[in-house]
Amino acid sequence: MRSGLTPEQDALAAELALGVLEGDERAEALRIRLADPAFAAAVEDWRLQLGVLHETGADELPPSGVWSAIDARISVADDAETVDKLRFWQRSAWASGAVAAALAVVLLLPDTPTVRTLVLPPSQSAIAQLNGEAGAILAASYTPQAGQLQIRPVDLPDSKLSPELWLIPADGVPRSLGLIGTTGTTKIDVPLALRAYLTDGAVLAVSLERAETAPHKAPTSTPIAVGKISTI
Repeated sequence: MRSGLTPEQDALAAELALGVLEGDERAEALRIRLADPAFAAAVEDWRLQLGVLHETGADELPPSGVWSAIDARISVADDAETVDKLRFWQRSAWASGAVAAALAVVLLLPDTPTVRTLVLPPSQSAIAQLNGEAGAILAASYTPQAGQLQIRPVDLPDSKLSPELWLIPADGVPRSLGLIGTTGTTKIDVPLALRAYLTDGAVLAVSLERAETAPHKAPTSTPIAVGKISTI
């Protein structure tokens, strides 16, 4: 993260450098760049480092089957709390954008702030930005050739519970990928049975769960962060 900036400000600088902001968001980012020298320097820094990734993000809707499957589960839900949780997962996934390239690069950069070496993802890799209303931000990168997913939290809310990562493919049913760390990068060897689901439009989500009973068959709480997978 750039000196003097919060993780959210640094991510905004990256998005402005990539050219993925539009409308009011772009206007606000440009205003900040004019008013804040540290933010302006971060934008130029990102521009130099991201180069070939500029404007590579593209919005894509998840397959229609995702929401029909979720609606089917909602229709058989027994209580209002379950309905609210499932609706939240659906609403949050729709709200996530395809600006994951900026945070994927955050994931791929070394943790030390004094080193700024850019490591480009290999061809046919997949990336995702996960965020939520409580301010949670995570970056994920998946390499199909190795079957390995890396996820790194940029910001997480304080909790005694542990973050658990979920894959939600086109059928709308969450599958646990296990617990992830609250700091640093967690590397997950994705089971063979789940690798085919990590495609464009599938959703990654993180919920807070009890560590001693993980992995779980289904989330027991609403997600703190949701993001859509994009292949690059």
